[in-house]
Amino acid sequence: MMRFTFLFPVLIVITLIAVAGCTGTGAPAGETTAPPTTVPAATSVLPTITATPVPTLVADPYPGALGPGTLFPFGSGKVESEGTVYRYWINDTYQWHNDLDNRYYTAPDRPMPGYKYLFVFVHMTNKGETRVWYPPLRTIAVHYDGNTYTPDTTHFLPDKAEDDDAEPIEVREIQYFHKLNGDEYVEDFGYSHGTTADYLYPGESNSLDGYIIYVVPASLTPEKTYVVIPFNGQDTGVWRLA
Repeated sequence: MMRFTFLFPVLIVITLIAVAGCTGTGAPAGETTAPPTTVPAATSVLPTITATPVPTLVADPYPGALGPGTLFPFGSGKVESEGTVYRYWINDTYQWHNDLDNRYYTAPDRPMPGYKYLFVFVHMTNKGETRVWYPPLRTIAVHYDGNTYTPDTTHFLPDKAEDDDAEPIEVREIQYFHKLNGDEYVEDFGYSHGTTADYLYPGESNSLDGYIIYVVPASLTPEKTYVVIPFNGQDTGVWRLA
């Protein structure tokens, strides 16, 4: 009886220690349990797409325009003729010579912001047998960016044909430009040796060849500039400057 009594308390102590070790959920004394880490949900970010604007295509107003120097036939039979725009010159100003006082003057005589001068060189030849009318200067127009420009009416011109002393107006910057056939220097279109030509007479020697002056926007570019010449009621020629 004494032996059994001794073992029984020992077994009770061992059993309590085992149970405490198996069922305990807390951390050891003196330690703190870290809270569980929360993983954020994955999110997808779509890339920002910037659309590139597509330029608006402007239709060519004169898809059949001729290049500089290309001859355009007008009239037929006894009045068969041809014409062309063969050169241009652009500048903010120009100097012209006045024979009356033997002085050069600068055009314009006052500032002209936003504009410049365009010289268009035109050649016409009558290949027929009788004289023909040539287009009035005012009808030869320049077209650029949807707008129409007519010749500069303030440009100083030679005297009328009845003045035997009339001479071509000399423009310093282009005074040594030759006519299309190369035999003379250019002068104002519609004039022959300083006097007005009322008709276009047969023969190469009677060709009309000269410049027409326009005041145009400073933004004008030759690649987008056209010259339209209505030769008669049926034939109209169009040239792109470049």
